[in-house]
Amino acid sequence: MSRNLVDKDLQFERSKRENPAMVYSLEELDDLALIHITRFLDPQDIVRLGKTCRRIHSLVPQIIPTNEEWKGKDFFVSGPYICPNELYFDGPVLSGTVKKLAMSVHWKDQGYGNKKGEIFMKLMRPEAGWSPTTPSLEDEQIIEIAERRQLFGIAEHYWRSEHTVISDHPVVSKARPGDFYRFMRYVGGGGGHQLIVRQFRVVVTGFRIIYHKRTPNQGQAYSGKRGK
Repeated sequence: MSRNLVDKDLQFERSKRENPAMVYSLEELDDLALIHITRFLDPQDIVRLGKTCRRIHSLVPQIIPTNEEWKGKDFFVSGPYICPNELYFDGPVLSGTVKKLAMSVHWKDQGYGNKKGEIFMKLMRPEAGWSPTTPSLEDEQIIEIAERRQLFGIAEHYWRSEHTVISDHPVVSKARPGDFYRFMRYVGGGGGHQLIVRQFRVVVTGFRIIYHKRTPNQGQAYSGKRGK
């Protein structure tokens, strides 16, 4: 062992004796403790931690970027005199963390009179024990976490292509794996209202965190011995 390493170890031990409340080196923690710590870190901090040394790099989870595209069906609907909000479609169950939603549409309303048509979305969370393969899911089993109205404003009387990006809103910040997005439409009440939608697209940008499986030697204290 080099003289410099010996001096650093002696200095570290002396500091611990003089200041017992000091923060200990990560090298003194066992593998399971280090893995547990990463579960409280943001993705960017996990990446930084993995660059500190080879041992920690082998333990930190993988950050896998994700980019999914969903498509809504084209539709042409007319609203009754008393018009409720209607389900457009439910997105798939989220498998990771959402960072950004980019949405686009080509749409218009009936072309005259008052303008009322809109598309909006909700972040939904199934109760514990629900499975995404459940054929019939009752509303009582789902909790609404957040809502974002007028994704593209109100539909105009003429064809328009609209685009919106959402990142700083509860429908994104509160989303977690297992949730799903519910897209809704409102045509407008009073009679004579229509909503025509084409090419509705949603691009979901995010990431998944893949934690390492426990191996037999994890849980043993790290010896802290350095190579000669």
